[in-house]
Amino acid sequence: MSVRGSKAALSVLLAALSHSVAAQDFAPSFGSYGSIGIIDMPNAAMQPDGETSWSFINNGTSAGGVLNFQLLPNIEASARIISLKDWTAPGVAFDENALDLKFRLLREGDLRPAIALGFRDFLSNGPTASEYIVATKSIGDNIRLTAGLGWGRLGSSNPVFSTGTRPPVDSALGYSHMFAGDAAFFGGVEWQTPINNLILKAEYSSDAYTGEQAFGSFTRKSPFNFGAEYSLGSHLALAAYYTYGSQFGFRVSFSGNPNKPITPQDLGAGPAPVNARPADYSRDVSWAIPAVQNRMMDILSEALAEDGIIVQEGRITGTTLELYINNNKYARQPMVVGRLARVLAGSTPPSVEVFRITLMSGNLPTTTMEIKRADLEAQVDRPNAGPDSFRTTGFSSAPYHIAGDNVWERETGKRFSWRISPNIPVNLFNANGLGEIDLNLIGTAQYRVSDAFHLNLTVTQKLLGNIGSSAGVSLSPLPHVRSDSALYAKTGPVVERFTADFQTKLAPSLYGRISAGYLERMFGGVDAELLWKPATQNWGLGAEIAYVKQRDFNALLGFQSYETLTGFASLYWNTGWKGLEAQIDVGRYLAGDWGGTFTLSRRFTNGWEVAGYMTLTNVSFADFGNGNFDKGIRLRIPFDWTLPFESRAATTVSFGGYGNDGGARLNIANRLYPTIRGNDTTDLYETWGAYWQ
Repeated sequence: MSVRGSKAALSVLLAALSHSVAAQDFAPSFGSYGSIGIIDMPNAAMQPDGETSWSFINNGTSAGGVLNFQLLPNIEASARIISLKDWTAPGVAFDENALDLKFRLLREGDLRPAIALGFRDFLSNGPTASEYIVATKSIGDNIRLTAGLGWGRLGSSNPVFSTGTRPPVDSALGYSHMFAGDAAFFGGVEWQTPINNLILKAEYSSDAYTGEQAFGSFTRKSPFNFGAEYSLGSHLALAAYYTYGSQFGFRVSFSGNPNKPITPQDLGAGPAPVNARPADYSRDVSWAIPAVQNRMMDILSEALAEDGIIVQEGRITGTTLELYINNNKYARQPMVVGRLARVLAGSTPPSVEVFRITLMSGNLPTTTMEIKRADLEAQVDRPNAGPDSFRTTGFSSAPYHIAGDNVWERETGKRFSWRISPNIPVNLFNANGLGEIDLNLIGTAQYRVSDAFHLNLTVTQKLLGNIGSSAGVSLSPLPHVRSDSALYAKTGPVVERFTADFQTKLAPSLYGRISAGYLERMFGGVDAELLWKPATQNWGLGAEIAYVKQRDFNALLGFQSYETLTGFASLYWNTGWKGLEAQIDVGRYLAGDWGGTFTLSRRFTNGWEVAGYMTLTNVSFADFGNGNFDKGIRLRIPFDWTLPFESRAATTVSFGGYGNDGGARLNIANRLYPTIRGNDTTDLYETWGAYWQ
């Protein structure tokens, strides 16, 4: 199409956009890049907040997997790894690991379109790197029109003007290429047909597909693409495309939203009632003698254990009850605290006025909450009970043990415990898009020498799967700290972890850990860590240092010759805004490179979490590995999102970050911040709505 033709097509679209119509009434759909769009072209539509989707795409010139996440109501993020066919030579593919971002600048209204600014392969000038500004408007209830202006790949067909010289494609980290070079118009239409869940699409593409045509047999015959998408319920969508006048493609997308559980929630027993004490209640404390106190603690501990609340320490006086508890059942900590306070109000003598409840993570006490019984009685079933109860609760960092005389301690019980269970590691984010998956049998055993000192063993037997099967021989010029990972993917039993671990609190806000032995599948040695994290503060500082040696490929008890010293200083910050948390780790990585890792995550009140990270080190782009810098995404889905009862269990799936020697860290099973995370006042405030549930 000529420049004049593209301008004419754009004028038609813009004329349609100027009509006064209703706001969009049908759900956004994905394009062939796995993000919200038309086909190859983007649009300005967005999904509901928190919506998370995984897509497998194959459009004739490329194939891969994409994780799409509505990071915030006006920010969409997509992490994708695709294999571009015949890119550098006939039959040779290029695997691109990319991050796409789209920012909605203006929401759609009666007279105005939605407007968005977007970046494909953000901060990297890779083969698909593009920048664009796009407008989208609904026409009635079933038509959506889009027009936009693109640079980079999206400015390569029939450009209308230029904004300078764009650097050659090199995948290097930078921003000088952004909005540089030729710019071209694109546009399209989406029609929700009278057939339920069926959407038809057509677009004019501004992508010339120059790289794909250089060595392969593919030829772009037309700038027009056509597609159809059919949704099977709210979690599965299928799409087919006819593109470039010569190719057929398809896409499969799976979706879920943290705010929309699959099953009805909380079908278990409700909380205990709170019966207020009469005005003339007895304040007599003569009952508080050691024999009675200990017997009361025994009975209370047994009763709470049946509800998944394990009392580790306790102390009851005539006016105060203190408990150190592990919550093994409830996904949200305020729910266990609120239900426990109700039980205490109905089962303790009326003279007991103060309840001090301390949340523990394993053997580590974290946050102490002081609740006055009179406040509980006055607030229950009252308006504003939620904010009032948070305001009247006292929060503080917990000491390692309850101070004072006559402290009740849980009996040690079985020192040795073990379990055998299936394990299904998944890597959805690889170039073939189909993902890699294993079925393993995993055995864990623990011997508790004391509350703080444990011996831990994890052994894995691979039953079947393909993780690591597609990895070739590593040619990395760096020490092969991760790029030989396929050599560790053996069929025989492997010792994943065999460690002696000591965890303690050195002060109410200071945690410490030392681990020694076979720390992970590829490395063994000694790792020490300190964490300063006050319970009433939304940020903390950490330091970690380790001396490690590389293990044999059979992952049993032998070692190779490579050894190194690695360590990091870390900053953790819970912003308290929409569940966003940031983490910065700066230090020396396993391959001896120096640099930093930035992690941004969003946690929802029900435990869903999506976290993305990026690592930059002093290793050159040529030597770093695939993608030139490390980046990836981690998705955590709690079981209670799919189950009709409370559970603290979850499954985690990782996307990307496999096999790079640059920016590689130890995989430590019990780092301190992840262990205690979620118990500070910022987290408790965000989930405090569960206190009265």
